[in-house]
Amino acid sequence: MDKRALLMGLLWDIGLPAAAYYACRGLGAEAWLALVAGGAVALARVACIAVTRRRLDGVAAIVAVTFVLLLAMSALTGDPRILLARESLLSGALGLLLLGSCAVGRPVLYGLVRRLNSGNQELLARWDELWPAQPSFRRVFVLLSLVWGTGLLAEAVVRIPLIYLLPVDAAAGVSTLLQLGTIALLVGWSVWYRGRRLRAAAAASHDMAGSHAR
Repeated sequence: MDKRALLMGLLWDIGLPAAAYYACRGLGAEAWLALVAGGAVALARVACIAVTRRRLDGVAAIVAVTFVLLLAMSALTGDPRILLARESLLSGALGLLLLGSCAVGRPVLYGLVRRLNSGNQELLARWDELWPAQPSFRRVFVLLSLVWGTGLLAEAVVRIPLIYLLPVDAAAGVSTLLQLGTIALLVGWSVWYRGRRLRAAAAASHDMAGSHAR
């Protein structure tokens, strides 16, 4: 799977529901109906991807079930803000999964990165050798999982009071911006951390070459 395609898909997942919501509001729809439309668009995208790939993965199933449950709760209570909590539930669940996986075995992020590099069998074979033998290699994925898990969990927690403190229209926009901002920060940190490790590896290689030359 191409990393750029993954990032663009993530942006579509975040942007489409917000666009659908504000489009419906612009056409005069009530907030509840606009939120339903936004959730329905997200669900339609999940279904489209599942049909295209001919499989429904766990994440897609969670997205679908969460939307249906929150839609039912919102309809029963008459509170449209419940639908805005969908992103907090998903982000919080993913954050807890990432954090929890660090304690029980291989971090979930390690498996995800392996899937992104599924076409590079040589690299995956090298990782299979490094995982049991190099604690420093394992620490990279543990740290990445801890940072991403903490970031996503913090985003989920921050969103909840904002949903109920702001008007629904403002809360919908702030929720989207919060999600985009959190992901941008986490991606930026990951790129910085990768660059730092590459520079450290290059420096270590240079020092080793110098010692051999002497």
